[in-house]
Amino acid sequence: MKLVSFSKGHLKKRVGVLVDNKVYDVNSIVRKKLASRGEPFADEMANLIAPPTMRRFLEAGERAIESARSVEEEVLNGREFPGDGWSLSCVRLETPVPDPEKIICLSHNYKDFIAETGVPTPPVPRIFSKFSNALCGPEDPIIYPAQTKELGYEAELAFIVGKTARRVPAEHAFEYIAGYTVFNDVSASDLTAMDIQVLRGKTFDNFAPAGPYLVTADEVGDPGNLDITLWVNDQVLQKSNTCQLLYGVPYLLSFISDHFTLKPGDIVATGTPGGLAKFRKPPTFMKVGDVCTIEIERVGRLSNVIVAESERTQGGSCNG
Repeated sequence: MKLVSFSKGHLKKRVGVLVDNKVYDVNSIVRKKLASRGEPFADEMANLIAPPTMRRFLEAGERAIESARSVEEEVLNGREFPGDGWSLSCVRLETPVPDPEKIICLSHNYKDFIAETGVPTPPVPRIFSKFSNALCGPEDPIIYPAQTKELGYEAELAFIVGKTARRVPAEHAFEYIAGYTVFNDVSASDLTAMDIQVLRGKTFDNFAPAGPYLVTADEVGDPGNLDITLWVNDQVLQKSNTCQLLYGVPYLLSFISDHFTLKPGDIVATGTPGGLAKFRKPPTFMKVGDVCTIEIERVGRLSNVIVAESERTQGGSCNG
């Protein structure tokens, strides 16, 4: 199942389920079903069963997921939901979780990256964080800030936490994962080199494109065997498979949850393979006007155009 956060008119960052290229507003459909059965508190009940925004939706747990599955099944069986379903061209897709409590990233976590660069193999996962201002969606640009001259890409598989996790054994990790999305760990490479640590160069506005969907864990299957490819314009610059992950998804969730509590909606970007701009000869840093595209098998395809800060734009909507 593909869940999205979408906006349309006065509806802002709502949870939708994507079926046959149409987005269905889960909260609204649940509310109307409850009202049709005579439930006097249909609005309140719908907000508990299937909250309208993604982090709250994930916090609601399995009942919310099942409400979305029910909508998906009914649509596939021919039911229509007038007023609650729109074609993709008529909505604005946002980043899947617009307001996570935490965005956690991994560095030096692909075997091919380590072999290519010669960096030491980390004895434990190397983690850092980005702030939520860096998040943007599939219809947003990557903003090229004036402070850098080396704008780098990093194709990554990210998992999204589905329930509160603390000291979770690796063998139970998948019980805590809601799903997966495509993530681009955009970096100002000259600033990260200058600072030694990565915070300033990693968390400019729109430096964490993610989306277009949250694909539920059951649909993705094994996250340790997914092809991952990145293009800038028509040039393939990264091509690998998540079998190259040094520390895989279950280990990462277990390791991180041993150190601090993970909450529903938290995003963990699992690291990037070889082919980074700063290590290529000549370097392949992105420029204004370039389009960066990442595709991960069974997870989706994410494209963002690079714009100067003065040129940032918003996507549109329609009534169809």
